[in-house]
Amino acid sequence: YTNVPEKINKENVKRLYGDTLHTTVSRLESYRSCSFAYYLKYGLKLSDKEKMDIKPINTGSFMHEVIDRFFKKVDNIKTISEEEMKKVLDEIIEDELSLPKNYIFTATAKFRTLVIRLKKVIYLSMKYIIQSLKYSEFDVLQTELEFGNNSYPPIEMTLDNGKKISITGKIDRIDIAKTPNGKYIRIIDYKSSSKDIELNKVIAGLQLQLLTYVDAIVQKENVEPAGALYFTLLEPKLAGASKNMTKEEIEEIIKKNYKMNGLVLADVNIIKMMDTTLESGKSDIIPVSLNDSGEINYKNSKTVTREEFENLQKYTIKIIKQISKEIFDGEINLKPYYMVNGKKTPCSYCEYKSICQFNPRMKGNNYFYVGNKPRQEILDELAKE
Repeated sequence: YTNVPEKINKENVKRLYGDTLHTTVSRLESYRSCSFAYYLKYGLKLSDKEKMDIKPINTGSFMHEVIDRFFKKVDNIKTISEEEMKKVLDEIIEDELSLPKNYIFTATAKFRTLVIRLKKVIYLSMKYIIQSLKYSEFDVLQTELEFGNNSYPPIEMTLDNGKKISITGKIDRIDIAKTPNGKYIRIIDYKSSSKDIELNKVIAGLQLQLLTYVDAIVQKENVEPAGALYFTLLEPKLAGASKNMTKEEIEEIIKKNYKMNGLVLADVNIIKMMDTTLESGKSDIIPVSLNDSGEINYKNSKTVTREEFENLQKYTIKIIKQISKEIFDGEINLKPYYMVNGKKTPCSYCEYKSICQFNPRMKGNNYFYVGNKPRQEILDELAKE
């Protein structure tokens, strides 16, 4: 007995996907996560029965919509008071809860209690989003920008075999700053779980979204990339807090939970435009640290040069084409990834386990191992390509 799947023939690949692969970056990432699970989900469209439950995707979408509406409603983002902020958020949240698509949030007493907690998370998140903009020379250019609508076309590519890729998606927020040397943008993605850009995952094709969006905006708008960042929308953990702590000390712990993660351009002027309070030491807003002389402390900073940014952008496009070619070739290997660092694999939360019955002890069942190379080593390797 073997559970190794056969390659899809060309005729069925054409039936499934046609000559143009209409997709999103997150779908391509899921293919590299496990190509067989991708085939079941997006090829055969298999899914579990819908359950009456609130999933992280529900709360994430709800918070995204509230934040987007807040930015569209408020003009004085950098100067709005906390009291006024809460008032505006309350109005938006109540309106969102009244929409039919959000019925589940008020369907039971348990879910209504969850909404109370959700409100607190939205208040705190918005407070620190405003704070990160208040102490910054970057301004919000656009929120919830969609690729694939009339104003912004999908990202399109053509493969060597003539097949095409059409990528749609949504950028949560684009910020812009003007300098004597030109315009700089940073892409910010809101996540309802803690996330960072891990270059080992980028190289493996598991984390392409932010860098793809950076490349698309840089190419279309003729601007320079300043950063690709994640802002976490999570109930903060008070790790290390004690009863004897002052309100200010607890505030400092909470603030650290809302510090953005990702990559920032290795340019002190741009860094100081992102955090106008930073002279030396660690920034409270971005993943950067400056030494006493005001220069970048590379050991404690997640920065890349303009050339390194460009290399990452090129590699991202290259691996998107590579993944798309594999899809068109009918490859549905049963080969989920395995993170050497942390021993993580998608199998632990996959809804298709009962179908594939993957077992690394079984003949033909192997992991796709993701290495644990140092960040600079990866950047140096990309420079040689």
